Amino acid sequence: MKFNEILDKYTFIPEKALDCGFVEKDGIYSLKRYLSDRDFYTVIEISRDNINAEVFESEDDELYIPFNVSIDDGGFVNEIRAEVQCIIDEIVKNCFTVCDVKTALLNFAEEKFGTKPNAPWNYLDEYHTLKTENKKKWYALFMYIPYKYLGVNKKGKIHVLNVKASSDTINNVIDNVHYFPAYHMNKKYWISILLDKTADVEFIEKLIEESYYLAEGKKR
Repeated sequence: MKFNEILDKYTFIPEKALDCGFVEKDGIYSLKRYLSDRDFYTVIEISRDNINAEVFESEDDELYIPFNVSIDDGGFVNEIRAEVQCIIDEIVKNCFTVCDVKTALLNFAEEKFGTKPNAPWNYLDEYHTLKTENKKKWYALFMYIPYKYLGVNKKGKIHVLNVKASSDTINNVIDNVHYFPAYHMNKKYWISILLDKTADVEFIEKLIEESYYLAEGKKR
């Protein structure tokens, strides 16, 4: 079972992984961990582009196939999946560092325009809006949404930024990889930007500037 979405938001630290018991061979870092039911163990492998976990039966080292079968959602296999997820969470905490593009962009907006983020919806604590100084118009909306909302075939959620853009900018930047037609806003005037660790922060800062002036009705 792959957990590759983690690599979009976090950077792997090999030295910390070795300290946590991982073994490296040919650029792949492996960790074997017995589950609470000692009849099973998991092997987690981390490489440059993949995080993969498999479960094996201890008695004969046979692959425990139900772990990877999505239609198998019985109580026992779900318990195993939950325990493996806890191990993965522990590894992320101890062996990765967060790639916080969102915070970098919020800091830029505050330094450039003096904007403080606002969280308008109490039940959506990962959502923040930025408003222009004079007209108090939105020029940025930070969201935390499932990949599938953007048509990306990945599990989990990702931070996304919506900004206002000119028609030329929209036509030039949308690639459905990093830049998308706006989710949940008017696609004629807004775009959505994936804030994973491959994000071009300097270019996104320019898009934020453009959005600010468009929303405020001013030229740069």
